[in-house]
Amino acid sequence: MGLWEITPKRLIFYAFWLLSHGALFIYGFLYVSPTSLILFSLAYLFIFSKQKNDPGLTLLNSIGWSVYTSRGAGLVLAYDCTLLLLPVCRNMLRILRSTPLNKIIPFDENIYFHKCSAYAMLFFTWVHVNAHYVNFFTVQLKLFSKLPLYAWQIHYTTVAGSTGHIMLVIMFLMYTSAKIDVRRRKFEYFWYTHHLYFIFYILLFVHGLGCFVKTADGQCRPYNNFYYTVPVFCLYFLERAVREYRARQFTALTKVVFHPGNTMELQFEKPSFKYKPGQYLFINIPDVAKFEWHPFTITSTPEEGFVSVHIRLVGDWTKKAAQVLGCYQNGITKMNMNQVPQIRIDGPYGTPAEDFYKYKVAVLVGAGIGVTPAAALLKSVWYRYYRKAPMALEKVYFFWVNRDKEAFEWFHSLLSTLEESVPTSFLEIHVYLTGKLSVDDIQNIVLNQDETMDPMTELRTRCHYGRPDWERILKGVQAANVGYADLEVGVFYCGPSPLAETIRVATKAANKIGNANNMKI
Repeated sequence: MGLWEITPKRLIFYAFWLLSHGALFIYGFLYVSPTSLILFSLAYLFIFSKQKNDPGLTLLNSIGWSVYTSRGAGLVLAYDCTLLLLPVCRNMLRILRSTPLNKIIPFDENIYFHKCSAYAMLFFTWVHVNAHYVNFFTVQLKLFSKLPLYAWQIHYTTVAGSTGHIMLVIMFLMYTSAKIDVRRRKFEYFWYTHHLYFIFYILLFVHGLGCFVKTADGQCRPYNNFYYTVPVFCLYFLERAVREYRARQFTALTKVVFHPGNTMELQFEKPSFKYKPGQYLFINIPDVAKFEWHPFTITSTPEEGFVSVHIRLVGDWTKKAAQVLGCYQNGITKMNMNQVPQIRIDGPYGTPAEDFYKYKVAVLVGAGIGVTPAAALLKSVWYRYYRKAPMALEKVYFFWVNRDKEAFEWFHSLLSTLEESVPTSFLEIHVYLTGKLSVDDIQNIVLNQDETMDPMTELRTRCHYGRPDWERILKGVQAANVGYADLEVGVFYCGPSPLAETIRVATKAANKIGNANNMKI
């Protein structure tokens, strides 16, 4: 989903976002007193108590509109610095996701919320900094006789000025590394610069202690934002401590499998690790990079007795991990426990895939390595179906789109087992190959097209060639289920963002059939 795409929940969010930021800016612009934020509404209503009417701030108010602007933007920045950390408290979100609040608040869009906070923070930093530059030069030009300070002295020798400029440098590093192209090519740069957050927040607290807004006799006029910034920072610090403790629990790497399509599978055992199908985890291999953690979807189910992940070897970290684990050789590598590299696991964490069993009809779409959450869910379906466990799910449509034919071997045994044991009335499997075919592949297809097994995938399900027509497919799914009262169709997708947008548009088109509007992505 695009950052600015409008949905009902996002519309409510944008309204709250803009109103809260605007109200806080106006409050900071107009009013200053030691009151806490709880009294904000009363303070705002009684506008006559604004900063320019405070007799103790007569000298400061003589600077003009820039001082009010810097004050308002500063209050909003404290608010954003608080909101910035909440969406990345993953353990807290995992707990909240299992509560009824998840129906109201989209906890799965935590990164979206984090980005919104970052964008707002960037804008109000620009406002705050420029307003302060005007303040400092105004002090030098108009108030030098009363405040004998040059602009450069306020910039670099005062507590507020020096900490503010260091924070600007940190923000520059963090924002430039967060660009999606930089993050994909140099993830290490993104990871390390983002962990400057600890220094940034310490400087933020010291920055507030610098207290630019003072009365003539030196008394500070703060907003007391420490009451909410410090507790949230402590909450996040506790979150990181919990992650570190959990990651240090015993983990035994038992097997490494090198799959066709340049993909590595890791299997490990961790008694303390309790998870659900479709969740994800973070992996750290100190021999590869001591401080780096990378997220991967869990491809196993709890019934299997181990935890597995499939990793596509496309980046610096993944390739080095494969070398350390001896994975650049075909087949299976069983680990010698005396020589096995240390592996640390943090998680599990929730995803929308946890809602899979809440629907009567589900559509699973995986593109390339994005099939991993679908694989875990399909394994879970097989175990439940085999055991005849009760479940609301009545129909599953599975679509797997690959560019390379070798990728179908990743979960070939799983799909073969599902074809043999689960009827098509419950599970439909559809595979698509979008890459170019060689002459040998074409000849193979022509010669073996009448065989029971598909010549490309060796599955009973016939392989489709070319890109799927998602609108036609999803309209077909919708049409097959129109007329059932209160029936919701869940569409679950994992893969590249452009295809996600295509499926989203197709879902909207399918919802127009009979005005059903019951297909959720």
